[in-house]
Amino acid sequence: MITPRRTQKQISNKYQGNLGYYSKTQLWRLARFLISFFAIAVGVALVISYRKRGDERFFSSGPLSRNHAALANNCASCHDNSLLTGHQLTQAKFQKAVSDQFHHGIAFDAIDNNCETCHFARNKRTYAFHELNVVKNRSCSVCHQEHQGPGPLKWVASSQCASCHNNPQTMEASAQKGMQPHWDNWQRHPHPAQQIVFELPRPARGYTETFSSFWDGHPEFQLKREPGRDPDVLRFNHTRHFAADIPFVSGQKLDCNYCHKPDSEGRYYQRVTFAVNCQVCHSLQFDPKNPELVLPHGNTTAVRGFLRTLPTQYADLSVKKGITRPNEIKNFVTQQMIQLRERVRSGEEFERQVFFVADPYKPKGETEPRVRALFYGCALCHDVQPVANAAPFIAKPTFVDRWMPQSSFDHAKHTMVKCDECHHATRSRDTSDVLMPGIASCVTCHSPKGKVVAECITCHVYHAPPTLTVATKSLGGEMLINKTANR
Repeated sequence: MITPRRTQKQISNKYQGNLGYYSKTQLWRLARFLISFFAIAVGVALVISYRKRGDERFFSSGPLSRNHAALANNCASCHDNSLLTGHQLTQAKFQKAVSDQFHHGIAFDAIDNNCETCHFARNKRTYAFHELNVVKNRSCSVCHQEHQGPGPLKWVASSQCASCHNNPQTMEASAQKGMQPHWDNWQRHPHPAQQIVFELPRPARGYTETFSSFWDGHPEFQLKREPGRDPDVLRFNHTRHFAADIPFVSGQKLDCNYCHKPDSEGRYYQRVTFAVNCQVCHSLQFDPKNPELVLPHGNTTAVRGFLRTLPTQYADLSVKKGITRPNEIKNFVTQQMIQLRERVRSGEEFERQVFFVADPYKPKGETEPRVRALFYGCALCHDVQPVANAAPFIAKPTFVDRWMPQSSFDHAKHTMVKCDECHHATRSRDTSDVLMPGIASCVTCHSPKGKVVAECITCHVYHAPPTLTVATKSLGGEMLINKTANR
């Protein structure tokens, strides 16, 4: 057994003098205590005095975004300062604030009221925070987080949306609540004035499917999931216009960009019109020997009047050709009417061909290029309905401006993608084809694999719009909405 060097008594005697260390007044220890006490007291005094007379930036948790930079020196514009001014901070009030924070999230009612003062009341606009079937509206400050830096306000993260849309219980409650309101006259998104919007009926359970992200479980677009049909009665075959035998127009082969041209902002496309896009090929020229003479477009009464005054039209044409003598004008008109009667038996038959025959005659292959654009008849493109003792009726074409009103899309940001990669127009033969892409086309880029941002806010907005005045028209189960209110 090893013998210890010192006994326990010897060791205890060594520390006997230290037992009274804390009972004695030590100068350095006292100095540290006094310095700490006075530092804390002075700090509290400064905070209180600075709160009453100093600059509020002293208390800021970080710089405001540039959207709210003007409020940097006025905290009360957003925050509730009643706990320190005008009301006594009681223990019960403090405990309730802490309890609300831990059990229900931070209470932002005061901040939300201040947000509404600027964003809604001053603009005289009425907003709902979200769709009518939302179970519980979220606070402004939950999604729009401030004091994150002096740049633009940070984007709303998809995780904020997923907190509800990836929660089966919340979505089931939302679906049940959504079966109660009357949705017919409540449109989800505002659009520019006079835009024609194609909108399918709202699903019975609303948009309450659960999913974790855009590229993982997001439902297929409703337009693809419940295939709609283009309500336009104008006949158009995309495949035919891409054919190899279509002549070059102004040195350019027909392609998507020939007809579909972006507007000034590049976000939307200009509407296709006969005068700008179609007339260069479909010139409404009915007489191969006089290609300058064309029928009017857009008014069947004007067309009928033109056909019934053909001698006068030929007389006017002769003057344009430089024929001025009355006898020569008369001979020119007679010759043209004779050659026209060689093709048709009567004026009534000619009028019937113009309005109702889709392909009365075709130009010969050796015909000069300038007269190849012969008139094929109104019925080639239009649905022509006869009217007794009057000009036929032709329904005005309906060009839809927005096919997916639940989303926001900017063509200007997608110029690197070829049109047919998303729209597949070269394979479309019927006007009723809706050439909109499915979600798979978008996920190619908007996903971690494609490395393009895919936040919910990229395509969607959260807030419901102000009340809109809309005119709706039912077309085969779809709603074609003509927006008459501004954004």
